[in-house]
Amino acid sequence: MNTNDPRAQLAAAHRALTQGDRASATQLAEQMLQLYPRWPPAVQLAGLVARANGDISRAEDLLRRSLQLPGVTGQLRAEYANNLGNLLRTAGYPAPAEAAYREAVAAYDLPQARVGLARVFLDTDRPEDAAAVLARIPPDTASANVYLLLAEALAQTGQDTAALRVLQQAGQQAGEQALDEPAFRLSMAARLDTLGRHEEAEAELAPVLHGPEEASARLALAELYTARREWERALQVLEEGLPRFPNHPQLLTRQASLAWMLGHGANFSKGLQLALARRPQDAALRLALATSLGNAGFEAESENVLREGLKLQPDSPLFNALLALRYAETARLEEARPAVTRALAAAPETEMVREQAAIVALVGNEVPEALAHTAWLIDRRPLGQFAWALRVLALRLAGNSEWERYAHPDTVCHTSTLAPPPGYASIADFNVALAERLRERHTLTAHPLVNSVRGGTQVEIHPGAETDPVLRAFLEAIRGPIGEYIAAMPQDDTHPLFRRKRSGLRYSGCWTVRLRGGSGRHVSHMHPKGWISSAYYVTVPPEIPASDTRAGWLSFGRPPYPIPGLDAFGWVRPEPGRLALFPSYQWHGVEAFPGEGERMTVAFDVVPAGA
Repeated sequence: MNTNDPRAQLAAAHRALTQGDRASATQLAEQMLQLYPRWPPAVQLAGLVARANGDISRAEDLLRRSLQLPGVTGQLRAEYANNLGNLLRTAGYPAPAEAAYREAVAAYDLPQARVGLARVFLDTDRPEDAAAVLARIPPDTASANVYLLLAEALAQTGQDTAALRVLQQAGQQAGEQALDEPAFRLSMAARLDTLGRHEEAEAELAPVLHGPEEASARLALAELYTARREWERALQVLEEGLPRFPNHPQLLTRQASLAWMLGHGANFSKGLQLALARRPQDAALRLALATSLGNAGFEAESENVLREGLKLQPDSPLFNALLALRYAETARLEEARPAVTRALAAAPETEMVREQAAIVALVGNEVPEALAHTAWLIDRRPLGQFAWALRVLALRLAGNSEWERYAHPDTVCHTSTLAPPPGYASIADFNVALAERLRERHTLTAHPLVNSVRGGTQVEIHPGAETDPVLRAFLEAIRGPIGEYIAAMPQDDTHPLFRRKRSGLRYSGCWTVRLRGGSGRHVSHMHPKGWISSAYYVTVPPEIPASDTRAGWLSFGRPPYPIPGLDAFGWVRPEPGRLALFPSYQWHGVEAFPGEGERMTVAFDVVPAGA
């Protein structure tokens, strides 16, 4: 290498970086930065090397500095800004990443910058924007990744048929070889499954079960069987893959969840426990086990798993933050505060860490800190439902009446009685038929390990693929009340609910819950992936409407954390045929009710669709 030729040095450093020789790349990049501190390629390269070394702050500083140097225009500027966007997006900073990608597209319309921008939109629940930005990439420059992302964006907007068509057209253009790629087959299977074409979806997955993406195929196949309520078959698919993937966090987590719901009791997490014993340093396995145990009600065991992780990785912001949350939930502020302080010191710009810091501040009645952390979260994710849920709590704790504008039931919640669908004399007659169909689906033993249900069962409903005429009648009957609720919203771009007012809608989730008297309840929660959430009452035991303690009622406002002075501020008395609609960021829960009766509901989340 000619050490007097900066371009030869640059090429050597790039070569070392791409070959994984980070030590040589670092040495060369630092030498060039000292010799040529204002040469844009040298500064840019030093930033890329810093990123490879995990020094995110220095990488961002250098990549931004390279954009400010003379001569960085046109395509070069676009490439540099795109690299900055990639750094910020993968580091968890969606807003500045979006700005960087937009700068790249404005300087020179690089397809990869549009792909990065689309990823940011998908990361921040803006699939319509993602589809729009990808659709402007010329077909002759579109990679396979573009079509996969476009299909995902269209699917998230509810355009499942269009998403499938994009994949089919991409396969036709690229030839049969593209259709054999695992990523294409997995995406095709997901789209076909959503459209109710289960056998075709299964056929797409079959070849992937014998290749490098077998684990992903097994997860997809298990979800396909789960959608058909073939629980044991889904569990079998996962367990057959564990001998080859004994330490795969996603396979083990899904296997544990199904085993729990099928009544395997305390043995449900055995696979995760064995995997973690083999790989105690694996943070993903430890998080999976701790989460599964906690959601199953084994809180002390879950905490111990996190504590062991912290012993192995004392500076881990993940374990410190999660333990801080656990301590806050159990009012152990003397332990929560130092844990969250360590997490913030290690990762002050990480969204999850800030969320736990806000919760600790709320429980500790530290109003300025709670307001500051929740403001930071909303600035990072303006439509974030969890951010707004915490913000409402902070405003209430501060005695700021602004919370009423966002969360008071008189302002943002609505109840109505559903009109009977055609062919039914009354809503009571319809509910009899609906209850019968739903009971056929509630064949599980325990609640899922990922939501609020305790002492009951929950079964997913897939609106796009639903063929049962009674369920279809229900989905049609709720369209009117949802439309009326939205139409009554004022236009207000400063409001977390009203600012998203649209005429087009799509489901982001739909399910039925069956609770039994004595233990069935919902822990207080909110819905992070929704806009409007709901509860429709199909069957209600007589003890619930008559309860003078509001047992079994839907409550609004009670947080799941022991925050002094904050309790529920609104309730809905369940009655068969009643539909409740409310913001997805609204805290809500259900206390256990007496007797042995059945409380069965259908619930759903909807989000805006269309520009």
